[in-house]
Amino acid sequence: MNQFKQRVLGEMLERSLRSPLPVLLVNRRTYLLGQGARDEVITSCRFILVLKGQLNYSIEGREYSFGEGAHFLIPSWCRRSWAAVGHGCEIIWCEFDDDPKEIHTGGCFFRHVIGAEFESIQKDYSEMLCAWDRREPAAEALRRLELEGQLKGLLSRFVPRVESDPSIVMNEGRRLHPEIKNALQWLETNYTKATVLEELQSRSGITPNYFRLRFKEAVLCSPSDYVKQLRLRYARYLLHQTDWQQKRIAADVGYSDPLYFSRIYRQFWGKSPSEERLSQRVS
Repeated sequence: MNQFKQRVLGEMLERSLRSPLPVLLVNRRTYLLGQGARDEVITSCRFILVLKGQLNYSIEGREYSFGEGAHFLIPSWCRRSWAAVGHGCEIIWCEFDDDPKEIHTGGCFFRHVIGAEFESIQKDYSEMLCAWDRREPAAEALRRLELEGQLKGLLSRFVPRVESDPSIVMNEGRRLHPEIKNALQWLETNYTKATVLEELQSRSGITPNYFRLRFKEAVLCSPSDYVKQLRLRYARYLLHQTDWQQKRIAADVGYSDPLYFSRIYRQFWGKSPSEERLSQRVS
């Protein structure tokens, strides 16, 4: 394991023990063949255990194939895409906030667990999921502390045992302009706004040309293209998970014109919203 990777892991372990690590989501889900996430920059860490099946992951341009027992951590601010393969997969995962000193561009951190260790880690995630699903307003602060403690326990066991893949060359870190970092975080919850692009620029405090340059440097596309990606991924989720009419979905993701929404959806996903919903019912 090279020095840069050791340093990143060391800093991560130190933060896991000393700093707050807010848990943003814990979930368990089954994905069918081809389901997953298209190209995006994630602004929070993903800590994932594959329970069944297989998925292919692309992280910072590196390709991985993960099967049952794969336990891996994707640092925040990485560029990734992934899809279930074969007969699909079932995963359990958590997302949490972490604010590294520099942006890690060398892929993910990985372990393969089997037998009793696999059962133990699965149990830990299941306990986190139970804590996440427990909604008791009077005990919310205690619930957050419980989740953070469970996450830190998982990290403290994971980090010292990370496996090294000699075929993967670890890059040095890169610094992300603070205004771009803030912009990406803001977009995660505001991308459906009709005025999102105007607000995005006005919030940055830097010149439009410099903002666009640094934004494209970070995510390899323009702000408008990135917003479109976020909206159309959310639209696909709504088509699969709700029975809403397409007009409502278009409006919910930020498009007032259903015909325009249908056209750009087909361009992006290769099928119309109607075909998307039909394919889900057939499968």
